[in-house]
Amino acid sequence: MTFLINCSNIKSGGGLQVSNSICSQLNRFSQHKFCVVLSNSLNKTKEVILEYENVEVFTYDIRNNISTILLGRDPFLDSLVKEKRVNAVLTVFGPSRWIPKCKHICGFARAQLLLIDSPYFKELSWKELLKNKVLTWAFKRSSRFFYTENPYISEKLQHLLGNVKVYTVTNYYNQVYDHPDMWKKSIDLPAFSGTTILTITSNGVWKNMKITAEIARYLKNHYPSFRFRFVTTLTSEEAWFVDGDISEHFCLLGRVDVSECPNLYKQADVMFMPSLLECFTATYPEAMRMEIPIVTTDLEFAHSLCNGSACYYDAINAEAAAEAIYRVATDKNFASQLVKAGKKQLITFDNYKQRAEKLIGILENIS
Repeated sequence: MTFLINCSNIKSGGGLQVSNSICSQLNRFSQHKFCVVLSNSLNKTKEVILEYENVEVFTYDIRNNISTILLGRDPFLDSLVKEKRVNAVLTVFGPSRWIPKCKHICGFARAQLLLIDSPYFKELSWKELLKNKVLTWAFKRSSRFFYTENPYISEKLQHLLGNVKVYTVTNYYNQVYDHPDMWKKSIDLPAFSGTTILTITSNGVWKNMKITAEIARYLKNHYPSFRFRFVTTLTSEEAWFVDGDISEHFCLLGRVDVSECPNLYKQADVMFMPSLLECFTATYPEAMRMEIPIVTTDLEFAHSLCNGSACYYDAINAEAAAEAIYRVATDKNFASQLVKAGKKQLITFDNYKQRAEKLIGILENIS
């Protein structure tokens, strides 16, 4: 069979890591041919898979136009399906905007369409709420088959979209974490004798990274002898909330490559994820793999992914977050318990090989 892997709409965030991981496994399925369409943001993935004998790679960034938005048509992608006699399409994460003229499974990672009880929605404008309704419409028309990375999310998506088939194929850490020889050590943090709090994240509003400024001020005022620093993958422009007396407690790295992340975890003491909204975030299994204790929001999606491997706090309460970080940083026995629970939790996820096997199996079944 011939399958098309559509990553033409993947520009940033966790979708890059997932796309890279899935595409890097395609040479294991020699019984099939793959047309892989990568956005320009995935050039490093292109370098990896170009030599695969069963893979043909195309670089293409899908664009919004009248034909795509109203009719779901894209001349380039449509021509590939026809010329390569594609049996089925996997869009790694939607909405695809394009509606293939063959069987199509679409990944769903838009938690803002489902988790309407999240504090995130208190900060949304009417324009953003309208955008969510448009996105829901775009998903409904794009496919009859979907997958999510979390069984909790799959149930909610089934309820939202109705008469569709929803599979669960979980996320995981990228395979680079299991190959230390591939770790890039180009980012050496300045020597520091205190607690390093790491957050590897994009700059979405739902990530709620601005809470770190309030946390830093609380820790500085209530625990003056506690030495700490937040290390994040935000730029100085994105971290506009970091200024004045708390600047010394922040190290802003900007975007980093996945191969640089394991070395960052090796230099960290706590992984902090203040997100208000996720289907899945790879930072959870990454921290579990690297044996770093997790501090995260006391929300259902986080519990469904971490269970007993995280210290939870009231999602929008900076004082509660600060106290959680302080506890994990200073109570070594508690931190050790979280790490042990994380090792057990990892087993509940599909690893990168299992994820690829499940997705290719779905393509086979729906063709």
